[in-house]
Amino acid sequence: MLAIKIDNPEIENQFKQYAKQHKKAVEEIVSDALKMFFDMKKDDELIYIKKDPMKYLHKIEYDYEDDDEDLSDVKPYNHVEDVALYVHNLRRVRNK
Repeated sequence: MLAIKIDNPEIENQFKQYAKQHKKAVEEIVSDALKMFFDMKKDDELIYIKKDPMKYLHKIEYDYEDDDEDLSDVKPYNHVEDVALYVHNLRRVRNK
């Protein structure tokens, strides 16, 4: 027997609701979910929520005064117009 602690109340409620809808015990639902997880093949796809990069974007402020080099006219990644597309292409190249 294995005891699992779920710290996220949202996930816990989802398990409870799913169990109630399917008229099964929560333990049985969790056990089935774990079985499916461990039976996954490499080709199987995990389902996750894709976050909008523009929503979580923030500007990086850097104090140039501490360096001896004049970098006031340098703007890293100034050539990037679409951040999401740029990151997508970087990941695509990296994962080949």
